[in-house]
Amino acid sequence: MVEKHRHCINCGISIPPNEYFCSKKCEIEFNSRRRKAMMFQWILFGLLFFVFMILLFASAKS
Repeated sequence: MVEKHRHCINCGISIPPNEYFCSKKCEIEFNSRRRKAMMFQWILFGLLFFVFMILLFASAKS
């Protein structure tokens, strides 16, 4: 039978059940990608809001 384990969130290597990452390097890579994704998401929301406001004011003047 297979021992209890989980897999590294970043690379998928088997690790002990009380850990989330196999190494500090994987943890740093994961956090870096997560920060970039969050920044992209906020930029996208900002652009969508800006476009929505332009369309809203353009239709109000018509």
